[in-house]
Parts: sequence; structure tokens; C-alpha cells
Amino acid sequence: MNPKQFSICLAALLALACATPPETDPGAVAATYAAAGRWNEAAREIDLAVRAHPRDIELRRQAAHIYAEAGNPDRAVDHLEAAIELAPRNAASWLDLGEIERGRENVTDAYVAYRRASELAPDDIRAVSGLALTADSLGFEDEARGAYARWAELERGDDAGN
Repeated sequence: MNPKQFSICLAALLALACATPPETDPGAVAATYAAAGRWNEAAREIDLAVRAHPRDIELRRQAAHIYAEAGNPDRAVDHLEAAIELAPRNAASWLDLGEIERGRENVTDAYVAYRRASELAPDDIRAVSGLALTADSLGFEDEARGAYARWAELERGDDAGN
């Protein structure tokens, strides 16, 4: 390849590289605002990101966290319900829902969410502990006893319960 052909090839490659924007995290700007405690700006940016990527479950979970911190648990729940509709077997979304509902003192809804999370992720101590506490609060003694026992196993690192 002569120098002129090399220059043309290099120019073409550079043009292609410039034409393709780098991959970016759609929730990065929202995360930056959230890290600074600027929840209103974070909410605005996460709304833009979710509109651009409505089927992104992790983005929905990020939106739920931002809205919960911004003091808008209803919007947080909306995002988690959308995430659960998209991926009903995603234990993390169910766990997030349980935590928000428990924070809103909706023990029954929190129990349902923790129960599903612990079914999907029986080794997740947060799901199991949430189930134990909410089942106990609702008076489901047998279920609470079993969840407390599993919680203790998980804390010991004992996998005998599997």
C-alpha cells in the first residue's frame, strides 16, 4: 500500500470512528445528580432516559431508587411495577418493591414482594429477612419461623437449607 492509499484508508477509518458515537450509560447523568443529592434534577434526567429506553429493567430500578429518595414513592412503585411486568422473574425488582412498600408501611404489599423475591432468590438475605419480618408483622407465625430459620442459616453461611 502506497502512502496515498494509506492516507485514504486512515481518513476513512477515522471518519467511521467519528460517525459512531461511543456507547453511554443512559442513566449516567441521573446518577451524577443523585450522587450529589440533587433529586429533582436526577428525576428529570431519569425520566428522559426511561422514555428513550422503556424496556430497560435496570434503568427502571434506578428510576425507582431516585423517586424514592426524592420523596415520591408512588412514582418509584410505578417504575418497579413496569420492571416486574417486563421481567417477572427478576428478584431484584421484587426486593426493591418490598423495601419501598415497607418504607411506606404497606406491610401486606411488602410481604407479597418479599415473598416473591425470596422464592426467586432463596439465598438473598435481604429477601429472606424482609419476608421474616413482614410475615411476623402480619401474624403468619409458621412462615415467619421458617424465614427466620433460613435467615439464620444465611448469616452463618450455612447452605444446608438449599
